[in-house]
Amino acid sequence: MKRKVFSIALVALLILSLFGIPCFSAQADASFFLKVESDSVSLYENTAVQAAMFTLPRTFYVKVVRLSYTSSYHLVEYNGVRGLVKTSDFSSPPEENVPNPYYTGTNVTAHVNTYLYFAPSFSSRSEIEASGLSLTYLGKVSGEKGSYDTSVWFAVLYANEVYYLHCSLTNNLSLLESSFRPVHPNSVEPASGNPTTEKTDEAESGASFDVVRLLLILGMIVPLVVIVFLLFKPKRKRRSTKRRNNYDSYYPDEDDYDDYYDN
Repeated sequence: MKRKVFSIALVALLILSLFGIPCFSAQADASFFLKVESDSVSLYENTAVQAAMFTLPRTFYVKVVRLSYTSSYHLVEYNGVRGLVKTSDFSSPPEENVPNPYYTGTNVTAHVNTYLYFAPSFSSRSEIEASGLSLTYLGKVSGEKGSYDTSVWFAVLYANEVYYLHCSLTNNLSLLESSFRPVHPNSVEPASGNPTTEKTDEAESGASFDVVRLLLILGMIVPLVVIVFLLFKPKRKRRSTKRRNNYDSYYPDEDDYDDYYDN
């Protein structure tokens, strides 16, 4: 009995290692991204405050943290900044393991004696002097005009936090020009007009990998099924037959025979 219990436990461990651990690892290693397909997709800090943190660059991606976080929002991450995006802004399904999903091609440089702001408002100035800092450009957002002709602020990343600079306080006014439109490499097509074959190659390699994994799983399942069958195969019951010796066969009524001579 103990041997059978041990065998069953061993088979269960093999099944868990076969199905549970690889699936968990695949999910843990995979990252999924949503493509920003318009110029009006914004990242929000939460649902209570509807003011956007900044507008996301079109053709780039946000990393999925949790789809349908609420009925109207996905929880995502962009360049280390976690926030919410409206589900209505995305129609394409998530893409897996997108290389270089965020726009990091521009650093904002500030004028001398300029400070970072916690919000796109001149009353939200921090004590962090912006000049001389390496500030990664995240996107644009509309805020206070102040004494300037525009309400555009730049959202920048510094020390893993989001800060703001009025565009007129920077040396990056070219970001306001209509010609400034960064494009993710996935959206670039070759001169012939045909889509790049990179994604096709990735899909084919992924499909071949899935076939190999399926064959390996099947090769391990068959022995397990055989083991389980042998463990639980019902044993044949042997019919117990009472052998009779020659004496019994010739004298079936021994008691009667003795009684006859006693009389």
